[in-house]
Amino acid sequence: MNVTFSGFYGMKNTGDDCFCKVAEWGAQHYWGADTSYFFSKKIPKLSNNAKPIMKTLPYRLQFINELLLDRHFKKNKHLVYSGGSIFHGKDWWEMEYANKNFEKYDLKIGAIGVSVGPFDSVAHEKKVIEFMKRMSFLCVRDLKSYELVQSYNLDLPCTHAFDLAGLLPKVDKLDLKAKQESTKSTIGLALCSFSGKTGKVRHENSERLQILASAINTLNAKRGGDVTLRLFVFNGHELHGDMAATQEFVRLLDPTVSVELFDYVTDPMSMWHQIGDCDAFLSFRLHGAIYAFMAHVPFLLAEVHEKASNFLKDIDWPEKFRVGDFEVSPDSLVSIVEKMLEGHDFSQSIKRCENDAEKNFTHAVFD
Repeated sequence: MNVTFSGFYGMKNTGDDCFCKVAEWGAQHYWGADTSYFFSKKIPKLSNNAKPIMKTLPYRLQFINELLLDRHFKKNKHLVYSGGSIFHGKDWWEMEYANKNFEKYDLKIGAIGVSVGPFDSVAHEKKVIEFMKRMSFLCVRDLKSYELVQSYNLDLPCTHAFDLAGLLPKVDKLDLKAKQESTKSTIGLALCSFSGKTGKVRHENSERLQILASAINTLNAKRGGDVTLRLFVFNGHELHGDMAATQEFVRLLDPTVSVELFDYVTDPMSMWHQIGDCDAFLSFRLHGAIYAFMAHVPFLLAEVHEKASNFLKDIDWPEKFRVGDFEVSPDSLVSIVEKMLEGHDFSQSIKRCENDAEKNFTHAVFD
């Protein structure tokens, strides 16, 4: 059986690239898929058995993609929405295409590792509900999405699973005992900018960065320059990516702070290994935190988006490591990071989440 995966792919976003990697691995490992197709023009670095079903073409040649899609779905009926905040009802061409051609190709539609909502209008919510009526199965990544779907009373198998990144230890196991021996503490950061349209912000972007930089400068001074920062650019988009926020943050650091920059790369497993070598992680990006969690690295996550708070709640993350939208003073943040660097064992929670993530594939129901 071959499967076509759909999501926000090809946008130079490490989190979405991770969905592609895990989807391909899971399709082969659990479903016996020979080839994984992606409803996209571009995909990250995967195996040779992963293929996009469209091509990057000039506007005048877009009709070629229409022909490619028609040929593809005449032969491949299994379409699985894979990973992320997909079901929000706003315009999304790939979903509109599936809705329009559902009967033409006799599509069998499912979803794994997704969130449902939040919705900005009743009309958008109704749109998603109607689409779900055509689905064969739905595996959601957070409890709030599961409870919302259950409230719709649909004749649809729905499973409370976990984010697809929960399977990273199975896809590529880290050697936790082989962390590089160093006298320095390695702290990872994944920064970005927020807007009021995408979440409930408590700070201006520059203010949030200043709080973080002040804390790092103080911590480095307290430890006699014994701090190494690893800055991860999770989103490499030229206009909407994370590099601008990262560069602004670097300008706020004391020159004595050692900095390593890890720019976006098309291989999502590269950052998985680099984050696994950190001693603590501070993230504005959801998947920065999920990467750290699954790699046994204590972390702080900015709770600007609802999905961030849902994630922390679902993993029972301790209150001592929750800071809202970094709503703490620099001195308080230093104290929290120092506690993180003492080392913590949350392996039981990780294993539970790994098992829940596996349900995305083991609980899939194909007609």
